[in-house]
Amino acid sequence: MEDIRAEDFADHVMEKEKDSNHGFEEEYEQLALESHSLSQTVASAPENSAKNRYSNVLPYDWSRVALKPPQEEPGSDYINASFMPGLENPQEFIAAQGPLPQTVGDFWRLVWEQQSRTLVMLTNCVESGLVKCEHYWPLDAKTCTHGHLQVTLKGEEVLENWTVRDLMLQHMQEQNTLSVRQFHYVTWPDHGVPRSPDPMLAFRKMLRQWLDENVGGGPPIVHCSAGVGRTGTLIALDVLLRQLERDRCVGPFSYVRKMRESRPLMVQTEAQYVFLHQCILRFLQQSGQAPTDNGAAFENPLYENV
Repeated sequence: MEDIRAEDFADHVMEKEKDSNHGFEEEYEQLALESHSLSQTVASAPENSAKNRYSNVLPYDWSRVALKPPQEEPGSDYINASFMPGLENPQEFIAAQGPLPQTVGDFWRLVWEQQSRTLVMLTNCVESGLVKCEHYWPLDAKTCTHGHLQVTLKGEEVLENWTVRDLMLQHMQEQNTLSVRQFHYVTWPDHGVPRSPDPMLAFRKMLRQWLDENVGGGPPIVHCSAGVGRTGTLIALDVLLRQLERDRCVGPFSYVRKMRESRPLMVQTEAQYVFLHQCILRFLQQSGQAPTDNGAAFENPLYENV
């Protein structure tokens, strides 16, 4: 499927939305048909089963992020996380599942070994009475210890739709530290989508500004609960908006297909796929590159509880 020119994008979305999003439904079904039979040998090994939150979301062997094993025990290099392609860099992001109680230490090892200064969290720890992610950072100024790593909360700014936390990671053996900023979006329902693109676009703008100003270190680590739905949507939004600014055209279908070669189920629902397009259109409207007369399309009552 060809990329869509910026000036044609509003018409493209309008066409796909006809007959209750029939065009988007067909497009998304086509993505689902292109499943990849890539090996997931390490993720599905018996010693690693307890490290996976969902049995149907396993990283592919070729793109998984391997930990440096501290000892030669089976599975000690495994974490449910995958390198994800960006605009040019084939490993621009890491998409990960939300830590489990037994994988919090591995998660911080991942942050340390990759020297990732940015965490993006797109889930709440508990949603609709279900645990979606372990609370892996300190609740207050008291330091948490995970193996050789100590984590300290240095600062926190709480806003309506997100919270920004500054954390300090210290390696007790190496006596080195790593400053980490966590961007935590708190109003995105699991499997569903936010009611409006505007807060998500503001969140992405803040995140992109931070990443552009802090170019050192490893890939940003993005996670939700499974590390595919909300995680895939946010990564896709960031990459596609930069493609739009660079090339004056955008290819949501092509990029989501590319993501799924690196990690299964990225952009997990049709609702999220539609929302991705709505965010791009809203971005074009905000920058005066698309008409604003179909703003009603941005309310998402149909998808709110998908």
